[in-house]
Amino acid sequence: MYPAQRPLAGGDRALLLFLHAGTFTAGSCDAAAARCGMLAQAGADVVALDYPLAPEHPFPASLVAAFDALQSLAAKPAALTGSTHTALFVAGEEAGGNIAAALSLMARDQRAPALAGQLLMSPMLDPQLGSASMRDGECGGSECIYAKGWQAYLGDTARADHPYAAPLNATRLAGLAPALILSVAGHPLNDESRRYAATLRQHGGVARDLTLPAIAPAHALEPIHEFLRGAARRALSLPA
Repeated sequence: MYPAQRPLAGGDRALLLFLHAGTFTAGSCDAAAARCGMLAQAGADVVALDYPLAPEHPFPASLVAAFDALQSLAAKPAALTGSTHTALFVAGEEAGGNIAAALSLMARDQRAPALAGQLLMSPMLDPQLGSASMRDGECGGSECIYAKGWQAYLGDTARADHPYAAPLNATRLAGLAPALILSVAGHPLNDESRRYAATLRQHGGVARDLTLPAIAPAHALEPIHEFLRGAARRALSLPA
């Protein structure tokens, strides 16, 4: 856990579950320490999860583990932040961004836990890998890291049709937690990040997307802080 290093407005706290990158097959909490530290600097109390990895644990194993963790956080937020004024967030990078987006779908469908927002960093959302940014990055072929990661995660094409596996292909995207989606100029995942934000808005959702020179404190800290502060305030102002 990474305690918040910056206050939000009015004594609010943001408790955030973070899912690391690694194309579904690699990565760890230790490798995500810099990202978690940045989120703590932005004002979130961060809990990072070492979720099960493919191919030993294909979809939906990592999602189930993440949802269990999210429910545990929702059951005792004040014990982790020290405040009853705590809003719950999900966040993730790349494959972790996919899982975070899917958690938002699950929370909506099950009507719990209540999420204040979702923060997605260059999320992997589309197994088709056909975007212009994928082609420009010379990715998308069967040997690229994203194709291999999707194959390990999905196992077969039937799973690619599940909205929790590929949120960008979901047909029901209304009623989700507000989103901040960060991507990097020239990155292979840039197009699908921006497309997901646009699709959320088309379904009536609140989604802001930013294409940054890099996802690093110099560029991302203030937008993330602004998102956490505003989303927490809105969530905590609503009736229970």
